[in-house]
Amino acid sequence: MVFSADAAVAGGPMIRRHDSFWRRFSWSLESVLSIEPSFQNGDLIRLARREEGEDVLQTVLLSLSMDSSWNDSYAMAEHYLTSTVGRLFNETEPLCLVIQKGNRLIAASLLDPDPDAVHQLVSGPMVTTEYRNRGIGSRLLHASLAALQERGLTRATGITRDRTVAARHVYTKFGSVSESFSFQGLLDGRREAKA
Repeated sequence: MVFSADAAVAGGPMIRRHDSFWRRFSWSLESVLSIEPSFQNGDLIRLARREEGEDVLQTVLLSLSMDSSWNDSYAMAEHYLTSTVGRLFNETEPLCLVIQKGNRLIAASLLDPDPDAVHQLVSGPMVTTEYRNRGIGSRLLHASLAALQERGLTRATGITRDRTVAARHVYTKFGSVSESFSFQGLLDGRREAKA
């Protein structure tokens, strides 16, 4: 059981369900390439190679583990991302954008180019803590949306926790539309599909 400050203020039992506090962002990709992000430095955004799957997973999980807004959902996110990285990196050409500094990845955005996928921004732009607040997440989001558009998609979605830096400052860019989202409903739907 996880506790909620909202319930404590109301004087009731302090229970928070995992299906609350999520946002789904969606973008119409038809106008994304016409919006030019500001490039402040020369970070090279490139496609990840198939053999970098483990490095991508470690970069994404490190980014999440250092963000306190993910503490109560980290185990669920880790399980989901581990299985998804395994699936997508076993495909012929994984669609994953990365930024590297020296010998290590500092940012990654894992994408699912399937237009019927629940969401195409599987991880969204994930930047390790020491490289945040430099516009890298915004540039990586723009490149991710452009990569999906190049694959023929006209619309893309991504899911994140409400009140995270991504939800407040990154995903709001490039004409996104935001709505509340029940992550538990997604999990229940997957269980029903498997049954």
